[in-house]
Amino acid sequence: MSDVPPLKTPLMAQELLGQSAPPPAEVQPSAPHLSVSQGGWTAASLLLLQNVVSAVALQGFKLPLGTSLLLSFISTVLVFRLIMPGTFRLLLSDTRWTTRPNIGVALGAFALSFAASRSILIFVLSLWPQGSQNIPQFQSSGFDLWVLLLVAGVLIPIAEEIAFRGTLMRGLEWARGPLVAAVMSSLIFAFAHGAPAQVAAILPLAWVLARVVQYSGSLWNSVIIHVLNNSLAVGLGALLQGKTFGALSGDVAGMKIPLGLGLAGLLMGVTALIVASFWLTPRTSPRSEGGSIWTVSTVLLVVLVLAVVALASLPLLFPGLLKGV
Repeated sequence: MSDVPPLKTPLMAQELLGQSAPPPAEVQPSAPHLSVSQGGWTAASLLLLQNVVSAVALQGFKLPLGTSLLLSFISTVLVFRLIMPGTFRLLLSDTRWTTRPNIGVALGAFALSFAASRSILIFVLSLWPQGSQNIPQFQSSGFDLWVLLLVAGVLIPIAEEIAFRGTLMRGLEWARGPLVAAVMSSLIFAFAHGAPAQVAAILPLAWVLARVVQYSGSLWNSVIIHVLNNSLAVGLGALLQGKTFGALSGDVAGMKIPLGLGLAGLLMGVTALIVASFWLTPRTSPRSEGGSIWTVSTVLLVVLVLAVVALASLPLLFPGLLKGV
């Protein structure tokens, strides 16, 4: 009987059931890999193009929101493909891009990230109700409503995962290891969304997205989670508000939230984050090679993020400043 080999669950069945599979082999240190500088330029380009192109399309050409965001997405893809071909090639050859997703892991991590982000947002708004005033309102109608759902729910999440987890975090991992990479990329990603209340809601999501990639070795898991998060939020906004999309961070703007409910939300959010952190321990990150994380591109990225936060905070700091503009 000892000669009989044990039964093995097929790889695809393991993935569907969320069982652990051997982590994919990492790129050898001697092989070319994404650098901190390349990751910084990718994330900075996405942040700059998304904001500038969409603002020009909206304010300058008076295009609908969905169409404006679609143009910003197309501009970002073209710049990444044509101006940064080396980064593009390294991304495609990375094991995290070629490793199949684990559906069970993706769905479990999504549930934890969604609960944590919404619960913590409720806590923040229970203490600071005026924080909801500058959460972006995504409004559209007619055909552009469907364009907005496609772009905000699917295309932009894919682009952001490539920029922040696929290149920025990957370069930081090679330089300083998984913890520094996850923390720094999550902070930059969250603050890039500008509005303080929105930052509080997105930071837990960003942390889970970083850790699920380091745990599973697949960028597709973070793509699935990000798409589910945005599509559900935008879809619920459309459902609850007719043909008007609510804030991507949840339909809580303008609500009066009791402090007791806010504290319950904080407890739930922290619990979800603790469970996610203990579960999604890094298994596929490379050993740190050392090196500075502060390059021209990462400094520029931080400056751009701070500028976005400052602009988003102006209506709260100076309520009468933008009236009549």
